[in-house]
Amino acid sequence: MYVLGVSHNIKNLKDASVEFVSELFYKLFKEMYNSIPKYDLIPETSAEKWFKEMLLHEYAEQAAKQSPLTEMVMKSLGGKTFSSLPQRE
Repeated sequence: MYVLGVSHNIKNLKDASVEFVSELFYKLFKEMYNSIPKYDLIPETSAEKWFKEMLLHEYAEQAAKQSPLTEMVMKSLGGKTFSSLPQRE
């Protein structure tokens, strides 16, 4: 599938939209996680903290890739969806 000379720009715009929405989701997930009461019975190590941060980033990225919010951001930045662009065979 080839898009008439704009596939590279659309790909960059889509990547930027996913990254932006991913950062929003990350902040939301982090605030949700921080609202859970913590107990000092078993102290959390720095490796566990790092792992949880990476896990939240991954959850946010996967949620952003599947979210219609990413499509809305892309459209608001002036992009179009791949399905609405003329295509060559």
